[in-house]
Amino acid sequence: MRYHLNLLHESKGSRVAPMGIVSVIAGTLNFNLAAHLGIHGAVAGFSSACASTTQALGYAYDEIRLSRQRRMLVVGGEDLTFESLFPFNGMRALSRNSDPARASRPFDRDRDGFVGTGGAVALWLEEAETARRRGAPVYAEILGWGQSADGVSVAGSDPDGRGLAMAMQRALAAASVSPGEVDYVNAHATSTPAGDVSEARALQTVFTAAGARPFISSTKALTGHGLSFSGVMETAFCAVSIAQGFIPGAANLENPDPACAGLNLPRATLATAPRTVLKNSSGFGGTNVCLVLRRWEP
Repeated sequence: MRYHLNLLHESKGSRVAPMGIVSVIAGTLNFNLAAHLGIHGAVAGFSSACASTTQALGYAYDEIRLSRQRRMLVVGGEDLTFESLFPFNGMRALSRNSDPARASRPFDRDRDGFVGTGGAVALWLEEAETARRRGAPVYAEILGWGQSADGVSVAGSDPDGRGLAMAMQRALAAASVSPGEVDYVNAHATSTPAGDVSEARALQTVFTAAGARPFISSTKALTGHGLSFSGVMETAFCAVSIAQGFIPGAANLENPDPACAGLNLPRATLATAPRTVLKNSSGFGGTNVCLVLRRWEP
């Protein structure tokens, strides 16, 4: 992107790269993958900030469930640059802590912002019988998903977490799962002061109020915040935890925020096999998306 923009500005518009547009607009990832892999099925891109790839997973699930596709490849990627990350500093959303063990600490009383990360993750979703016929290893099954909008702010979360609570409730209803059946919640929590409190209140509404105490952690404590690809990355962590039989601990958590009262935040990774997992994602504009996964039991 920087190359194309520099070329455009330095030449005052007299030199424009022929492929500049498709290299920089929001759909460049799916454009390139569809052409490179020769995909003839459905191709779509999602631009809902940090909820983008979780929304893509929900869409892919529906395409397979409705028998429109037999398999879907969901890919998210972020090219971490100064230009893409530093503007968050203007919102005071980035951590100023230089200690890697203390900078990203979701739900901690002393958190001061998120740590950015870049990279890419791909998840393969497939109709069960198709996977069985080719002998594919199955990590987990997606049971359902739900989404909502806060309708409050273009940038901040609903302080009371009402939108995220609604998305979680819709996901659980779509999956026919009760709050008490959820063993682990992979939280969106990015380590920002306001965002983590909003999610804590949403979790208390859905689980604590129902007498449920699933284990809860945000793996962003270890990875940093992958922005648009965080959803697909963390859903992959959920699938691996189900398949390999462990629950990720709340890394870097020293002093839980009092706002998290009643939430079950394990400090260390547990050698406990979760059967049912809920994955939360939230993005700008108040977009909330939640997925329910379960251990594959053919």
